Amino acid sequence: MNIPELMAQLVELKKIYNDEGCRDFDRGIDGVLSMLSQGALPNTPEWEQAGSMYRTMAGSKSGFSDLYIDRDNVEQRIAANSKLDAIRQTLWATFTRV
Repeated sequence: MNIPELMAQLVELKKIYNDEGCRDFDRGIDGVLSMLSQGALPNTPEWEQAGSMYRTMAGSKSGFSDLYIDRDNVEQRIAANSKLDAIRQTLWATFTRV
C-alpha cells in the first residue's frame, strides 16, 4: 500500500468514527496523517512513530475495537462493520509490517 492509499484509509476510518459520533481518535488519526504527510516512509523513524501512534490507538483498552456500528437491520449492520473491520485490519497489517 502506498502512502496516499494509506492516508485515504485513515481519512475513511476517521469519517466512519465521526459519523458514529466518536471523536475520541481524531487527534491520534490526525497525528498519524501529519507524520505521513511529512514524508514518513517505511523503515524511517517517522514511519516508526506513525506506526506506534496507530498501534497505540488500535491496541489499547478502549481502543478502536470498542467501536461497533449499529444499524436498523442485520444486513446493514454486517456491511458497515465489515467495512470498518477491513480498514482496521489493513492499517494494522501495514503498520506492523516492519
